[in-house]
Amino acid sequence: MSPEKAIRGAFSGRGRGAYYKARYGNKAAKRELPAGNSTHIRNKCANRQQELFALLDSLNNKQYGQYKQLTGKQFQFSDFLLIVDSIQSDAYAPPSRIRVQVDQKLAQFPASCYSTKARSVASVHYLSKLAHQVLTRLNSPQGGSGGWHSAKGGAIAIDCPGQEVLERTSATISESIVEMRLTAALPAAGRTIIAGAAQNMFLEVLPQMVEKVLLYRSVDSQKMHEILCSVEDQECLRQQLAGKGLVSFIGNGSVLPRASGVSNLPLASEDVVLFQSPPELQVSFELPNQGIVSGMGIRKGVTLICGGGFNGKSTLLQAIERGVYSHVPGDGRELVVTDGTATKIKAEEGRFICRTDIRPFINDLPLGKDASAFSTSNASGSTSMAASIQEAIEIDVTALLFDEDTCATNFLVRDGRMQRLVSQENEPITPLISRVRELWETKGISSVLVIGGCGDYLDVADNVISMHGYVPSDVTAKAKDIAKAIPVSIENPQTEIGPTINRFVSVPKELTAYKSPKAKGFSVALFPSGKLLGSLADTTSKTGVETEDGKDEPGNLPELDLTALDQLVSASQTRTIASIIHMMSQHSMYGTIRDLLREISAAELDSLHNGHGVVGNLARPRSVEIALAINRLRYAQIQS
Repeated sequence: MSPEKAIRGAFSGRGRGAYYKARYGNKAAKRELPAGNSTHIRNKCANRQQELFALLDSLNNKQYGQYKQLTGKQFQFSDFLLIVDSIQSDAYAPPSRIRVQVDQKLAQFPASCYSTKARSVASVHYLSKLAHQVLTRLNSPQGGSGGWHSAKGGAIAIDCPGQEVLERTSATISESIVEMRLTAALPAAGRTIIAGAAQNMFLEVLPQMVEKVLLYRSVDSQKMHEILCSVEDQECLRQQLAGKGLVSFIGNGSVLPRASGVSNLPLASEDVVLFQSPPELQVSFELPNQGIVSGMGIRKGVTLICGGGFNGKSTLLQAIERGVYSHVPGDGRELVVTDGTATKIKAEEGRFICRTDIRPFINDLPLGKDASAFSTSNASGSTSMAASIQEAIEIDVTALLFDEDTCATNFLVRDGRMQRLVSQENEPITPLISRVRELWETKGISSVLVIGGCGDYLDVADNVISMHGYVPSDVTAKAKDIAKAIPVSIENPQTEIGPTINRFVSVPKELTAYKSPKAKGFSVALFPSGKLLGSLADTTSKTGVETEDGKDEPGNLPELDLTALDQLVSASQTRTIASIIHMMSQHSMYGTIRDLLREISAAELDSLHNGHGVVGNLARPRSVEIALAINRLRYAQIQS
């Protein structure tokens, strides 16, 4: 028998690890890794927390699993408490979770930093951003060649916020403590612990971060005060919009364009045009910190934003749609504030729809398909828009946003010639132009539309704003004159919109029985059980899901794709949505979508985590995005 066969036979059934150790030797274990720090640094680290230093020292050169000894332990430093919540399984796994707590007697953040919800959210944003900047400078990650035995890990990180100020779990601040939730990629070479690098993380980097971030005397109090006041003003302004009959407000001097199509930072250029309201549309607000601010008000009703190409129409609408969130000082959109329920509607070819009443827009479908509880796993552009509007109405949205560039043309309008060619009786689609005034007059739902190529909408608009050279002007009177001079034929709907149908929703336990949903950017990976996949094979009888050509489709998609939700601005919001799906499944939550959203919105953000302990990488999504995500979840059980 050859040596190779002898080795294979001796270690048969004991796994590949045992085989390769016998075949090639345990070279990583034989190699002695030094602690990695000079005597001076080691003494300094030991003095900061002797118990943790000694424990890490004892783990040097041991197998990675020995890091598990840290799980659940707490280490008291001179000025903070370190809590180890979870330890990763190996150097390639998601990093370990840790927390640091500083008593307010030492931290001394004033009560003004957390006296209101808005100020607390702003404080967490500021401290998280500062921690990210400090850790980026302090970290000394192990930069190996990339092979199995190369050094990896060694960095502490925090969920870094962006330009929008969201409620986050990355930190908490109260009258008693300041807490920061971090991740720590524990260092190793292959599966061999590098204790010196771990000591540097916990006993050098971490204390310095605490000193620079979690003690009020160390932070830039003026910058922190600026973001607190700015967010407070934006929330105050948002609450005043309805009282002034506005959907949105764009402050004079705002910088609307972004640095690039893939950047959320403001455009920094000498040629940038600062926003200036036309006199006819200018309104003013009094804010608690900034005092009187002025800018353009987008009135309730039907508003058109028109103008030539490349003159800022879509840029204005994009600023309006992001105005549902507060922004950091210096973003340029700090004074762009929008109704918190405003929802962008766009065509989403291929999206999933389940039991949605689309009759106000699409009825009398071929082959006798039921439009009162319409389902499909492969929607067209027009059916996706019809469903999205109806889903928004169901959750009491009060403003809809449209950009013709991202809409289905046949859903927006049917001109006079096409009306003559295809009679209304033979057209199942009632275009938006025939419903947009009814939405406002009977439902109180305003619409803001970017329209550059369809003048028929002048007949249904309350307000018309023209963009030229990135400068807005009020052309409402001129638009009405043109509408009178050049009449067009707009079909009257054959039916009324009617009352909103409240649907009931639940998520089957089989969706999360195998594995929890995992967020990946702006998508959620799903791991349904084989039983659930089998039940969806007969989609017509189980969920009424079929393609629009009438053919059944199994619907075995591995992801919930949320990339079309333009107002979902952070991957941390997607993680929260994944957790909510898990919670709905495991706790058998059942009720109308509106009631479920009310329950979820009332819950503390920490309580939405689907695992043990607390995590620092969640951000609260709007109720709108939660509902839109549930409606796109093909495994949801929705009943009308």
